[in-house]
Amino acid sequence: MSDDFFSKTHCDRCGDELKVRIMSWFTTETICVLKCSPKEVIIKQQLREKGDPTAMEGCGFIPQP
Repeated sequence: MSDDFFSKTHCDRCGDELKVRIMSWFTTETICVLKCSPKEVIIKQQLREKGDPTAMEGCGFIPQP
């Protein structure tokens, strides 16, 4: 299995061009920093407020807080 994190040109989630990239907190998707990453930050914060200290890191799906 090859790691294509640095060779991807578009966000796995929204399809926008990747100028700055990050790995999703929840999945193995490569996501954009400007549009998709802030949404994950909000979800992580909501999960922690509900008492999940790990915020479901690496769970394989985007949880609904």
